[in-house]
Amino acid sequence: MAQPFQLTSDQELRSAVRDATSYDDTTDELPETQLNGVLEDAKRDLYILTGSSEWYSDTAYGQALKAWTQVLAKSAVENIHIDSYSIADEEISLSNADPDDSQQIQLWTQQSSRALDKSDLPFPDYQNLSLTNTSSYIGRR
Repeated sequence: MAQPFQLTSDQELRSAVRDATSYDDTTDELPETQLNGVLEDAKRDLYILTGSSEWYSDTAYGQALKAWTQVLAKSAVENIHIDSYSIADEEISLSNADPDDSQQIQLWTQQSSRALDKSDLPFPDYQNLSLTNTSSYIGRR
């Protein structure tokens, strides 16, 4: 039986991802069509890792999918590195967080790995591999 807080559908997962990331359904942030693609990528990643597509039959596996979708959503939205730009006679300098120190990416990656380890599903292909933060390349040229 599903717990009241358990994710049970793609729609619930998309809503949970938006709550966690604060990305709205706008072209400037994360349009629904892009979030759908990100969710499908996350499903493929976890299926390759585990051999299971039972996302919503296990609280922990649903949580792993949510956390990994958040990581992919963040990388999709914030994959632009801008040092500075000028408008008329004003120059604006930006400092993006160092991707190696991205607390959100680290937290969500840890959540996903921990949830996979705690799942009750018998993953046929799971080798206890942890998802790792490779965000240091994001936005760099």
